[in-house]
Order: sequence, then structure tokens, then C-alpha cells
Amino acid sequence: MTSLIHCSSIYALHQHDDGSGEAGLQAQLIVEVERAGQILGFTPALRMTGLLDTRVPPEHAEHLVAVLREALSNVARHAGATAVEIAAEVTDTLLELRVIDNGRGIDPAVTRRSGVANVRHRAEQLGGTLTLSPHRPTGTVLEWTVPLPEAGP
Repeated sequence: MTSLIHCSSIYALHQHDDGSGEAGLQAQLIVEVERAGQILGFTPALRMTGLLDTRVPPEHAEHLVAVLREALSNVARHAGATAVEIAAEVTDTLLELRVIDNGRGIDPAVTRRSGVANVRHRAEQLGGTLTLSPHRPTGTVLEWTVPLPEAGP
């Protein structure tokens, strides 16, 4: 896997500050990925598609950043992964986050999954879904999808 954030990091961090002192959603995602990279020992690949900074409402953005943080934390603590791919995508109607790692996968013997429950709850609060599935040959795919409110005129 190649890291896709290096070329866009500086651009995103500078271009998406609206003057209020708060970074745009793309910049927030880049910061989370870079923080996780320090813990993981490698930088996850990040692909962002769509108008994340303008189409995603603040409440959805807050949830998305928290879900990414939790997903990367789970990879760091449990997966033993050597690579992670992240895709954040927004369309006219949906916001989706996909995190794929090449680690051990989810241990079926572990029944306590408070981090996953929190991520699921965040999806449900926004009328969305969380799907966890195996990634072949190893690892896990987390897909967090929520509907977006209709765009204004």
C-alpha cells in the first residue's frame, strides 16, 4: 500500500482553515492519520473523495473524526497490522468511512467490544450503519455509512 496523504497534507492543512481557527474536515482527518502513524510505526494510506469540507454538516464531521480515531486505535491495540487503508467519501446523499487493515482480524472469542459498540452507536445516531467484515487474506474491513441531510438550494 502506498501512502496517499503525504502530497496533500500541507495543502489540506492550510487550505481548509476557514479563518475561524477550526480546520476543515479533510485537515482533521489528515491529523488523525498522522497521529495514528506515530503509534502504528507506519503512515496509513488515506483517500478522500467528494466535498468533505463543504457537504458534511458539523455534527456528521465530528462523528466521522471520532469514528476514524476509534478505528485506528483498535488497529493499533489489537490488529498487529503492517498496513491500513482509509477511504473517506461523501456523495450527495451519503458519508462513508472505510478502514481496511491487514492484521489478525476480529477474534470471535472476544465478546467485549466497547469501541465497536461506540462506533455502531455513532452510526445509528445519524441513521446509518456499521459493518465489520473479514479482509482477505488477513485483516478487517470497517465500513461506517451515514445518510446526509438534503443539500440546500
